[in-house]
Amino acid sequence: MITEALLEMHYHHAIVKAFESVYGAKFLRILKPSPQREVWVGFDQGWARTTMSSDTLFEELRSAIADERKQLEDFYLGYFLQFKRVEEMVRKSPYMPTSYDTPYYRAELSVTPNENTGLSQHETLVRLCNVEGAQVSYVCPMLFSENDVWVEPNTEELVFMDVSSAPKGWATNERHFVTFQDTAGSDAMWASEPTPGKAISFDAWVSNEETKPPKLTGEEVVQLITAAKKELSPAGGDDVSPTSLPPSFSLVRLGVNPD
Repeated sequence: MITEALLEMHYHHAIVKAFESVYGAKFLRILKPSPQREVWVGFDQGWARTTMSSDTLFEELRSAIADERKQLEDFYLGYFLQFKRVEEMVRKSPYMPTSYDTPYYRAELSVTPNENTGLSQHETLVRLCNVEGAQVSYVCPMLFSENDVWVEPNTEELVFMDVSSAPKGWATNERHFVTFQDTAGSDAMWASEPTPGKAISFDAWVSNEETKPPKLTGEEVVQLITAAKKELSPAGGDDVSPTSLPPSFSLVRLGVNPD
């Protein structure tokens, strides 16, 4: 079965290569929060798996803040991308927008509250839209065969749905989806009750100043992580451990001095 985690891993390298081209910088490291341990996991320049403790990461960020040279040469991209598995729907159903024809395409959203956080995956992403500078999107790959996961990833298959365009107050006892008329993401809708959404291609997302992740300094990364934690925490605490962040968060370091 094609899982969300497998889809994210499949496209990681291609997305990072696009970042190198757009920002004119060399990829140094990508890190993601681990929900099980107080570490960040990811890949280095050679795409070997790496781990980093929270203390080490924040020492690196503080070092970048203090070092003016590093602030000019190295920078970070921090963003929230939640991959979803898309299905081709060849039959009509009550969840199909009335303006659609078959076949159409949809990805089911997770609105069941997490037993630990009390927030569903969808509500988590909606809340993160309140964080200044946060880039929050569903990524819907138009990839339908498990065999396709083992071929070279193609970013032209990716449709980005801006979470800030989602309707508020969805019931958690109903099914909800993002839907598209075709594999290009045309006529994007939030459903069950169809509401127009904002969908764009990967090329548009990564090249547009309003949608691509902004360059961040070490200090700005700290601010982003802290603000995200506060938005998701009922107590508004200051803990910035990786377990306080959703798995949709990625932190990429780019620059000219690999170390």
